[in-house]
Amino acid sequence: MLALGTRFDDDGSIDIFLFGAKAHDAGELTIDNFNGFVNKLIKRYPLEGSTYYGKAMKMIRQHYFGTASKRNKPFSNDVPVYVMFVTDGATFDEQETINHIQSSSYEPLFWQFMAIGKSNKGTKKRGFLQLFQSDFTFLEKLDHLSGRYLDNANFFSVEDPKSIPDNELYDLLMQEYPEWVKSASTKGLIKKATSNIR
Repeated sequence: MLALGTRFDDDGSIDIFLFGAKAHDAGELTIDNFNGFVNKLIKRYPLEGSTYYGKAMKMIRQHYFGTASKRNKPFSNDVPVYVMFVTDGATFDEQETINHIQSSSYEPLFWQFMAIGKSNKGTKKRGFLQLFQSDFTFLEKLDHLSGRYLDNANFFSVEDPKSIPDNELYDLLMQEYPEWVKSASTKGLIKKATSNIR
């Protein structure tokens, strides 16, 4: 996933944010520091026992737009932000997550949620021994969330990410993003259609 991200981004770097009970700005992954990056992350940020999407979403919005406050008017930028949001558990802060999705629909920001585990909106079964028995009903509903300026989120789940060929994963990551870029440009959120992955 990270290797794919370095190819997708215009400068070959990815900003990494982690979340659990807290949110963490873990810095930038580049082609130059790629070796050992994940192992260093695991040592520095041990797994936390809770899942709060909203805390990470707040940090991401503050990082790129200077604020995570409620928006109800379009905010434009030269470069859109693509957030690949990977989780293996449901969030404890659904309303805060909804608030960030709705407010960020006025920003040049697209949320691509990928769940590790079973979901009604998952990819085909691949014979993977289930380690995660999570319920992602909330993420499935985000595709139809009301109160948004623009549909700014997509969701899919996989039971075993290692079993998906790169080209299939790329197709899943790009299901809605290209159309979102067109719509966001038409609605004035993007000044020029280049791309950035987060």
